[in-house]
Parts: sequence; C-alpha cells; structure tokens
Amino acid sequence: MMIRNARRTLIAAALVAGFSLPVASMAADRSELPTPIVELMPHVQKLGGELNLTAEQKKALDAWMAEAPAKREALEDEYLAIRAELREAILNRDDRLKREGLIAHLAEKNKQLIQMRSLCARMLNETLNDEQYRKVVESYKSSL
Repeated sequence: MMIRNARRTLIAAALVAGFSLPVASMAADRSELPTPIVELMPHVQKLGGELNLTAEQKKALDAWMAEAPAKREALEDEYLAIRAELREAILNRDDRLKREGLIAHLAEKNKQLIQMRSLCARMLNETLNDEQYRKVVESYKSSL
C-alpha cells in the first residue's frame, strides 16, 4: 500500500512538473496579448521624415517613447501572468470564485492596455498638427 502511494505521489509530481514548464514558457509568449485597438506609434516611426516634425514635436515624442513602452510592457507582463494563472485555474478545476476573480482581473488589465493605447493616440493628436495626424491615421488604416 505504501509503495502504491509513493508511486502515485511520484507520478503526480512528474505530471505537475511537466505541465508547469509549458505554462511558464507560455506566460512570456507575447502572441497571447490582445490585439491593440489602435497602434499608431509604429506608423509615426515609419513615416519619419515625411511628417516634418518640429523640434518641439520631436522632443515630446522622444519623451513619450522614453517612458510609455516600458510601462506598456510591464502591464503586458502582468496581463500574461494573470492569463497563465487563469489557464491553470481552469485546468486544475479551481473553484468558480477564484476563476471569476482571475477573469475580472484579466479584464481589468485588458481595459488598462486599451486605455494606454488611447492615451498614446490622444498624445499624438495633441502633439501633431492636423495634416501629420491624418497621415499617421491613414498609414495605420491602410495596414489593417
């Protein structure tokens, strides 16, 4: 009886270890991030000289780029960690309240990511003139 229990314990431990490795690697998989509602900054960078940015505009964009990507990536990391935790909770048959809490937390992180992209669009709208902003939006829309 004791050998049978030990064998079960070893098998269970091997399964847990085997399942935890893929989950840990999935947590860093950026492809699991939600698709951004808008993503304008790559188009600002793509258009580069075509926008004829003033020194003041360049300074504002450089300041944004010095801070915003790191903040977004940190939020994305949180989103991915919660997503991995929710996946495990579902697979492990954790109780409904725990899963619902994780779902709500994941939804909140997704909302924050959407708001962050919206703030970027607002910053560009305030920084660029109408013609520059129109070019960026046209470039973005043509990429969809």
